[in-house]
Amino acid sequence: MQKEKTEITLLLDYYGEFLTDKQRELLEMSADEDMSLSEIAEVEGVTRQGVRAAIINASKKLSGFEEKLGLIEKDRTLRSLLDELVSANSTGDASGVKNAADKIRSVIG
Repeated sequence: MQKEKTEITLLLDYYGEFLTDKQRELLEMSADEDMSLSEIAEVEGVTRQGVRAAIINASKKLSGFEEKLGLIEKDRTLRSLLDELVSANSTGDASGVKNAADKIRSVIG
């Protein structure tokens, strides 16, 4: 469950602006503030089931954005390649630097 909340928080960082204010707020209460469905329902004045449905719907939207755009995966790949580039550079491995740079170019297009 904690892994899911961490992933939702990451998805919100990248794609949260594509959600409605209410969807973003509900996900933030659930993932960032670790509020239960009942607590959120009480604050929002809606049913627990309504909160659950809204959170599931918003989470699916965020996952769909990542499936289509892949920004998080690209970021992870680029960070890994940057580490590879820095490591190769620090050891004076010219071919490793070139290889990492070429991989970075292929990721960014």
